[in-house]
Amino acid sequence: MPRLALLLMSIGLLGGIVYYRNQSAQTKLHAEQSQAEETKPEANFQDQAKDKIVKVAAPLAEFLEKSESDKPSDQDKPQKPVPLRKPNPSDLIAPSPVGTSTAIVHKTFSVSSAANFSFQVPPHAASPQLRGSYHSFVPASRDQSSDDPGDVDLLLMNDEQYAGYLHGDPADVVYSVDSSHDQDVSLGLPTTLDRPAQYYLVFRNSSGSRRKAVKADFWIDF
Repeated sequence: MPRLALLLMSIGLLGGIVYYRNQSAQTKLHAEQSQAEETKPEANFQDQAKDKIVKVAAPLAEFLEKSESDKPSDQDKPQKPVPLRKPNPSDLIAPSPVGTSTAIVHKTFSVSSAANFSFQVPPHAASPQLRGSYHSFVPASRDQSSDDPGDVDLLLMNDEQYAGYLHGDPADVVYSVDSSHDQDVSLGLPTTLDRPAQYYLVFRNSSGSRRKAVKADFWIDF
C-alpha cells in the first residue's frame, strides 16, 4: 500500500511539473506575441515616416530659394543691341552719271608760261575717263625760228597737288606728258564716292621763252 501511494504521488508530481512547464511556455508565447503586436505599429509608423519626408524650411531659406528661381536665365535676359556700323560712303545709293560727258576745253589759246583748266568729276562716277588731244605750235611771226617745234608740257593734278604746284613745290601729278606738240590722251580716273573730285589740266611752256599756241579738245566721259 505504501508503494502504491508513493507511485501515485510520483505520477501526480510529474504531471504537475509537465503542466507547469506547458503553462509557462504558453505564457511566454503570449507575452512575445503581445510584444510583437505592440512594436509592429511603431515599426509601421517609422516606415510611413520614411516614405513621407516632410521638408521644413525657415522663411529666410524659402525667400533666398525663391529669389534664385526668379532670376532670369541667360536666354531670358534682354540682349544688348548690336552697335550700328558707321556707313561707308560706298554704301550710299545715289544716281550715277554713267553715259554722260562733260567738255573741259575746246578751243585754241596761247601759253606764255602756263594755262590752266579746271574740271570736276561728280559723285558716284564709277569709271570716269579723261579723253582728248592737243596740238601746240609757235604762232607765225617775222622772227620765228624754224627749228622751234612749239612743245608744251601737259600736267593733270588734283586739288592737293595743284595747291603745291602754285607754291612752287615739286610737281606730284596724276598724269603728265613732257615736251610734246601733238598728243592724244585717254586716261581712267579714280572712282568717286559721295563727294566730287576736283582736277586741273595744265599746259605749261617749259621749253623756252616764246609764247606758244595750243589747240586743245578735251572732255570727260562717265
